[in-house]
Amino acid sequence: MDAPQIPPPPNGPTHRQLSVRRRASRLYLRRAVRLAARAFFHFTHRAKRVDALWSHREGVWMGRKTFLHWAMRDGGIAIPWIVAEVADAPQTADDLREAVRAELIAYWAEQLAALPRKSTPAWPPLP
Repeated sequence: MDAPQIPPPPNGPTHRQLSVRRRASRLYLRRAVRLAARAFFHFTHRAKRVDALWSHREGVWMGRKTFLHWAMRDGGIAIPWIVAEVADAPQTADDLREAVRAELIAYWAEQLAALPRKSTPAWPPLP
């Protein structure tokens, strides 16, 4: 089975993207998406009063909308490209993006439920 045709990041893949892609290629989609999300966001805390997670890697409080946008579309992250070659990847690019988005939403919900609470700083989280 051929991998879906997901173009590489516009400026070429970074060393971190190549490293995560290499590790993810040995996993199934669910675990590969979670590996990539941990590598690029490393969430450590959830906010007390809003649905936001602290991204240790990015150094910012992040809402779900921003998380999904960065994970799916940011050229320095590009999780669909990273996991495009896993064994159980859907065969079309659109199906892969949909499956990755669903896994990211599930990962977000798990992190929001499991991480310890921490007071947010004086600035609001990204949406």
